[in-house]
Amino acid sequence: MENFNITRFGQALKCHFLVSRKSWIRIFGIYTLVMFVANLFFTRGVAYMSYSRMEELYQGEELVREYTHLVYQTTGFCMIFFGFAMLFGASYMFAQMKDTRKRSAYLLWPVSNSEKYIISLLHSIILMAIITVVSIVAADALRVLIDAITGRVFVWGVPLYGKYFSSGPEWQEMLMAVTWMFYFHSLYIIGGTLFRRFQFLSTSITIATVVILLVILFAQIGWDNIDFNLWYYEPTGEVYKLSDGRTIDIMRAVYNPSFYFAILGGWLIVAAHYWASFKLFCRMQVINNKWLNV
Repeated sequence: MENFNITRFGQALKCHFLVSRKSWIRIFGIYTLVMFVANLFFTRGVAYMSYSRMEELYQGEELVREYTHLVYQTTGFCMIFFGFAMLFGASYMFAQMKDTRKRSAYLLWPVSNSEKYIISLLHSIILMAIITVVSIVAADALRVLIDAITGRVFVWGVPLYGKYFSSGPEWQEMLMAVTWMFYFHSLYIIGGTLFRRFQFLSTSITIATVVILLVILFAQIGWDNIDFNLWYYEPTGEVYKLSDGRTIDIMRAVYNPSFYFAILGGWLIVAAHYWASFKLFCRMQVINNKWLNV
């Protein structure tokens, strides 16, 4: 059998989606419900001011502006939720292979190992991302519907994400954040491939254990002795005036070449994790360890 055939891959991708569509619809329903409850929680449960009080103090555009502040609070939670959803999707990668019958059917599928792996990878990344984004939009629409029924002003939360990203950090900081995101995602990809049961929980416990051990190790070495010299700060010549009259120099980060080498090294590690996950998948058998896929 050819290692990769684009026509066969396309047919298998469509077949896998049709077979697993019920589980994806269930995940979409759960995500929408969670985000809808979160929208209500931030606009009603922990609001710094009740809506009735807002109507007493503000009218027209001022009321819309104040209520927009409440809706804007949901964007940060949605971004965090999106990150956790992607990690769950990574660990959910081979959830369809939990029992022997499903494992046998998947491994005996008449496609190559690379095609099987890429199909599961695309579903766990691309499809999970689409489902999460659509659930966020659907939850926002439900919240707007409830607002209309209860007599509140119309404020859509989805356009506020443009404001969230436009006021973001420098591109180097974004690059570092994206690198860390893919690094953890690749760890959960390995966990989803290695662990046979409770993939998300098992991977999270393993990562937490390793992090705790590293913190203990670095504490023994001494944090002051660790300096990777990735960046330093220098004044911009501008100052920020406080309410009491004092001023603070505004600093900006200057990134050393070691920062970019570290980022490159991080992406090489991410690629190595994905490759290790593929190799683990190729070693899967119908009858495996009770807790591990090896």
